[in-house]
Amino acid sequence: MPLAFGEGSCIIIRSAGSIMSEKYTLSLEVRSVLGKKVSRLRRNGVLPATVYGKGVAPMAVQVDTRSFQDVYRRAGRTALVELQIAGQKPLAAFIHSLQRHPVTRAIIHADFRAVDLRQEIQVAVPLHIAGESPLAARGDAVVNQVMSVVEIRALPADIPAHVTVDISGLDSFDRSIHVRDLVLPPGAALVTPGDELVVNLATTRAAVAEEEAVEAPHEPELVRERREVEEAE
Repeated sequence: MPLAFGEGSCIIIRSAGSIMSEKYTLSLEVRSVLGKKVSRLRRNGVLPATVYGKGVAPMAVQVDTRSFQDVYRRAGRTALVELQIAGQKPLAAFIHSLQRHPVTRAIIHADFRAVDLRQEIQVAVPLHIAGESPLAARGDAVVNQVMSVVEIRALPADIPAHVTVDISGLDSFDRSIHVRDLVLPPGAALVTPGDELVVNLATTRAAVAEEEAVEAPHEPELVRERREVEEAE
């Protein structure tokens, strides 16, 4: 049954105790208020938005602000959202971009990008660091994350919410993780070049200071002092 305006939901489908997929829905209305008058909508808790995409003419819509924020907090920009618009077939879309207030940073407008579930798309997916480097755990190194997102290509339903980067194998300074080392879900392919660096290790200042202290040439100074005493005698 279609949701009433202002409602949104997240349905989590589980199998054998593990999360298999998530379905997000938002109920939208066609928006007749345009231009500067949309400020009235925002004051009433309604977020102005636009829906567009391949085969979909740009459409001005509106959605309950709290419902949108709840779905966006879970779906982000890489999970599909089913848009239910009265009198129209449901649309599969991504939350493509947001406009924020320059001072408060509150969301004041959203763009939904409708997609064809049968056609592959290219999208930037965030990278999430997992695990712990033994060197970093001892305080001998710090983890340097060079890349925060990676471009992949897949069918919309196969786009992962994020790609996990396991750093537990970084047990020496000559080890690093490149794009080619990332593990993607079935159906997804990398677009970002494989030789680009994702994560490496950097030496901490404390480790550098300790190493310099160990390698300091103290003995030659003592020998020189002893020779100066002998010459004086």
